[in-house]
Amino acid sequence: MTAPRVLVVHGGVPCRGEVRTPGEKSISHRAVLLGALAEGTSVVHGLSDGADVAASLAAVEAMGAGVERRDDGAVGVHGGRGRLHRADGPLDCGNSGTSMRLLAGLVAGLEWETELVGDESLSARPMDRVAEPLGLMGATVVGHGERCLPPLRIGGGALHGIDWTSRVASAQVKSAIILAGLSASGTTVVREAVTTRTHTEEMLAEAGADITVEPWGDGRIVTVRASRLEPVDRTVPGDPSASAFFVVAGCVVPGSTVDVAGVYSGPARLGYVSVLQRMGADVTLLPGVPGTVTIRATAGPLHATEVGASEIPSLDEIPALAVAAAVAQGTTVFSDVGELRVKEVDRLAAVVTMVEAFGASATVEGDTLAIHGVGGPLRGARFDSLGDHRMAMAAAVAGLAARQGGRSLVTGFGAVETSYPGFADDMRRLTGVDAPRPLLVAIDGPAGAGKSTVSTAVAEHLGVQRLDTGAMYRAVAALALARGIRPDDAAAVAALAASSVIEVGELVVIDGVDVTAVIRSPEVGQAVSVVAANPGVRSHLVQRQKAWAAEHGGGVGEGRDIGSVVFPQAQVKVYLTASPEERARRRNDEAPEGVARRDRIDSTRDASPLREAEDAHRLDTTGRTVEDVVEEVLSWL
Repeated sequence: MTAPRVLVVHGGVPCRGEVRTPGEKSISHRAVLLGALAEGTSVVHGLSDGADVAASLAAVEAMGAGVERRDDGAVGVHGGRGRLHRADGPLDCGNSGTSMRLLAGLVAGLEWETELVGDESLSARPMDRVAEPLGLMGATVVGHGERCLPPLRIGGGALHGIDWTSRVASAQVKSAIILAGLSASGTTVVREAVTTRTHTEEMLAEAGADITVEPWGDGRIVTVRASRLEPVDRTVPGDPSASAFFVVAGCVVPGSTVDVAGVYSGPARLGYVSVLQRMGADVTLLPGVPGTVTIRATAGPLHATEVGASEIPSLDEIPALAVAAAVAQGTTVFSDVGELRVKEVDRLAAVVTMVEAFGASATVEGDTLAIHGVGGPLRGARFDSLGDHRMAMAAAVAGLAARQGGRSLVTGFGAVETSYPGFADDMRRLTGVDAPRPLLVAIDGPAGAGKSTVSTAVAEHLGVQRLDTGAMYRAVAALALARGIRPDDAAAVAALAASSVIEVGELVVIDGVDVTAVIRSPEVGQAVSVVAANPGVRSHLVQRQKAWAAEHGGGVGEGRDIGSVVFPQAQVKVYLTASPEERARRRNDEAPEGVARRDRIDSTRDASPLREAEDAHRLDTTGRTVEDVVEEVLSWL
C-alpha cells in the first residue's frame, strides 16, 4: 500500500466509526526473527504491513529462512539454525531501529560476520547501548564513532552469558541481549528498573525457551539460557502505538466517537490511555478476544496533567499525546523524555515545532517537555514530518483538531509507510472526507523567469517529485541534432519523440544516453523552441507528462503550458515572470533580444502556446530571493 507524499487535512471534521490498526509492530518483528530461529515452520497471521517489518522479513530471508506469503494473508517462516547462513551482502534495515537492534542480538549468536546497514536516518541513530552488552558477551561489534553509529559489523559465535542492568528503559536493548543469550553458554540475566514491553519474554516462553521472569521493584529480572525454539502459529493483535493517534483524534475533534478495535492489551502498552483519562478524556476499554481490547474515545474538554516516562516506556505515544496536550486547558508536563532525541529524528524538537505550528506553545528544559495548551481548537498549519512516521500521523491528528474550515498540509507524509501505510485511508473513512486529489503544483513562465529553481525548491519543501517538461523537449532536440535531423523537419522529429524513451530526474536520459549536460548547450537552446512548437512532439510528450503525474501521485511540474494544458486540474497554478534584462542575466547564453525572440515563438506557436492560466497566481521574481518566492508559492497551498 502506498501513502500520499503530502496530506491535506480539513480541520474540525468529526471522526466517527471503527478502525483497526495494523498488526502490532514490535510483536511482528519478533515473530519474524523467532520464526527464523525456530526448528520448523511458524505461521504469522496479521503481520504488520509496514516497511519496518518488511525489512526484518527480508533480512531473515537473506540469511536462509524461507518466507512464504499465503493467499489468506498469513506469512509462513521456515526456520531453524541449520538453515541459516551468512548473507550474500549487508542486511538492510531501512529506517527500522527495531530491526537493527534485534538483528544485532540474533546474529551475535551466529558463527560468521554480518553487516547491518540502514537509511540516512537510521545511520545517525546510536547503537552503543546494544554494542556494549553484546561485546561483553563475546561478540565483536564495530560501528562509527563513540556512539557506534551504523553500519554495524558484527562477528558472532562463542558467546557467554552476562548479568546486565539496563541504564535506560529499552525493550529493544533488552531483547537484543536475550536473543543473544539463546546462543550463549551459561546464564544471561537482564535487569530493568522500569518494566518495558514484554513481548520478547512472552513469545520466547511460548516457543519453549528456557526463560524466567521475576519482579524487581518497579521492573523485572529476565533470565534466559541457551534454548531450542519450537515453531508457533500466532495471530498478531493491533498495534497500541498506532491506536493512540485515532484515540486522540476521537478525544480532540468535537463531535467525534472512535472505536479502535482489536488492540493488544498486554503490560506496559496502554499507558497513554490512563494519561488521557487523567486529562478528563472519555476513553473506555471494551473487552475483545483474549489479549485485546476495543478502545472507545469520545470528544470532550481536556485539562492538563503530568506524565512520567515510566507511564509510556517506549515514548512512541508522546507525539499523539502532545496533540491532546496542545488542545487541553493548561500546561501538560512530560518528564524524563530526553530519549525522544534519538528516535527517527530528534522527536523532542519535532514535537515542539509541531505544537507551535498548530498554535499552542512548548518549552524544553533538560529532559522535561512542557506543552501550554490553548484550551480548544488549534489552527491549520503546514508541517514537515522530516521522515518520521509518528510525527506525520501526529500532525495529521493536529490538523483534524484545527478549527472548522481550517486546512493543514503535512509534507513528508509518506513516512507512515514504515508502520501504518493505510493511515490516510482510515482517516478518510472516519471523517467521511473524500481522499484528496493528488497534489499538483503547475509552474509556468517564459525562459529565465526562475521556473527550474523555484519548482525544485517547492518540490523539496513538499517532499514530492518534480517534472521538468522543458528538459523533455530539450532531450528530443538534442537527439534530433545528434542524428542529423533538422529541428524544422516536423514529421521526423515527431516520430523521434514518439519512439524515444525519455527519463527526466536528476539526470536526463533519452534512449539510454545521458544528455544532462548536452541539453544545456547553445545549439540545443537554439533548436528547442522549434521542436517544442511541433504539434506532433507536444502531443506525445503531453501524454507522457500526464502519465508521470498519475504514476507519482502528483508532484510539481514546470514548463510553459503546465497549468493551461498539461495539468489544468492542479491545485495551485503559478505564472512566474521577470524583466527581460533579469531573465537574460540569469540565462547567460542569450541577450535580451534572444529572450524576446524566444517569447515570441513560444507565445505564437499553434500547439500549446505559452499562456498564463486564468486561475494562475502571477509572480514577478525580479529582485526577489528564492526563499521569498518559494514561501509565497507554498502559502497559496
